Amino acid sequence: MINLQRLNMDNSWFIEFDTIKLLVDPWLQGTEIDFFSWFNMQWHRTPPLAFDNVPSYDAVLITQKYPDHFHKETLLKLQPKVIIGPRSIAKDVQKILPQTAFLPLDKKVNKITIKEVDIHFLPTRRAIDPIYDCFVLDDGKESVYFATHGFSLDQKHKDQLAGVSDCKLLITPFNLYKLPFFLGGVVSPGIDGVKTLFDQIQPKVIVPTHDEDKHAKGLVTFFAKVVRAVPTDQLKALPWLSSTYQPLDHYKLTTIS
Repeated sequence: MINLQRLNMDNSWFIEFDTIKLLVDPWLQGTEIDFFSWFNMQWHRTPPLAFDNVPSYDAVLITQKYPDHFHKETLLKLQPKVIIGPRSIAKDVQKILPQTAFLPLDKKVNKITIKEVDIHFLPTRRAIDPIYDCFVLDDGKESVYFATHGFSLDQKHKDQLAGVSDCKLLITPFNLYKLPFFLGGVVSPGIDGVKTLFDQIQPKVIVPTHDEDKHAKGLVTFFAKVVRAVPTDQLKALPWLSSTYQPLDHYKLTTIS
């Protein structure tokens, strides 16, 4: 059984397996700033779930090192006991949450097991920023892929995932978000990226993420090219999406079946 709930209309989630409950990339207040506000500052257009309504959880999973995923202000408010994430955030976690246990993942330590769920870290092959990795959660019966900026599996990734359960749920963005090459290039590959992952992992359900039309200002906004996914009825008309696409546009707990 997998239960899923949005915590905001962007990329914050609560996910529950039979044995563990996780918050993923919680950002529930304030802004996110990349380097400087004049460079990139964003904030939610739709208010996130209130802190008082956040479900109880065992740990927080951070999927990327950037502040819209690793949101320090929210984590300080939540005070989680355990954080799982890329090793690149280890020093910052220790600095802001010295009492929190941090379980790091990287190219060398690419899997941990917590409460009977394996968490796999799939590193991008890109050598310079922006770097967007992928996480796979597997309880031995079904798996969930968090590809929060899209992803494409190469043979090494596939070898790493040998023996992982069939993909029940893929969580990935549908919008195309592209910057000039000198600012990082493709941030989110859009519907073509969704199709790439669909072909590679054959998920039973696909839920869009990280597509909120946030308030934004700064240099990045000036240069960004955003192509938003077509309406739901048109997406469901795509043969490969017709039975798998499940948009969650609310904050209700949903069982993924």
